[in-house]
Amino acid sequence: EHSNPKLENGCCIIVFFSTIVSNKAVMNFARYLNIDKVALSLVSVSAVCILGEAVTRTNLSDAQNPKDCRYPPLSNVITEAHVRELEEKSVVIIHDILSAPILQGARENVKGLSKVMNASNHQNDSDIRQDQILSIRENDTLPHGDDLIHCIKLLRGIPFILERFEYATSRSRVVPRQCQLARYLPDGSAYVRHVDRCNFALSEMGLLGWLRSSDYRHRTVTAILYLNAPQWKSGGELRLFDKDDETHKDVIPNGGKLIIFDSAKVEHQVLASQKDRYALTCWFNGDMLE
Repeated sequence: EHSNPKLENGCCIIVFFSTIVSNKAVMNFARYLNIDKVALSLVSVSAVCILGEAVTRTNLSDAQNPKDCRYPPLSNVITEAHVRELEEKSVVIIHDILSAPILQGARENVKGLSKVMNASNHQNDSDIRQDQILSIRENDTLPHGDDLIHCIKLLRGIPFILERFEYATSRSRVVPRQCQLARYLPDGSAYVRHVDRCNFALSEMGLLGWLRSSDYRHRTVTAILYLNAPQWKSGGELRLFDKDDETHKDVIPNGGKLIIFDSAKVEHQVLASQKDRYALTCWFNGDMLE
């Protein structure tokens, strides 16, 4: 093909003037958007992204209502008297809810997860707690056994029982799909005194911290099932503090023991143990009525 010199010259002239116009436009735009305005814009965008992450940070996005978590075997474990005691004392302890074979199987199941817990080595603020934790669900890809799944279903079925017997301290409960498996190693690992519900005000936490703690701010009931030896004598007690703050009660974490308490009221801590100590916990969220 042959080129057209006139056409090429015309194109060059057009490109030249376009470049001049473009450069002037860029310079005018740059003068308008000085460095301060650019920096402010970047800060604003970053702030929106951070706040967006804080608002959407939750473990309850796929939570279920109590009716969907009903587990018939639990009807033989928790009675109306237990629910009334929970209302009155803010805590109830139920012994030996697992048969010997199921407890033994569940203990073997959690020990089988030790390698996963070692690999994750997930520790929260080490000044507050030193346990290793693992989030587990009935249908995740971890190697659960039937006995451990039974334990998860027992915990997740508790809100249905609370509603059945009209537990009066909280309402509108939702049930997370995951439970937390915690292991305290025999190296002095413990958990300092605390409550499970975040009761700090917005002014104390700041907007970002307050938004990020949404799940913690709506906890109403805590349920813990211990998966240790049935005749446990190796420390690791759960210390419960009374309302008057003058006395406390130490709960031995015997395998098969279930403890349910008010997440907003009961201050507690975990003492150091001399052997690996396992606890399966589920927190139920809702609205407090008191």
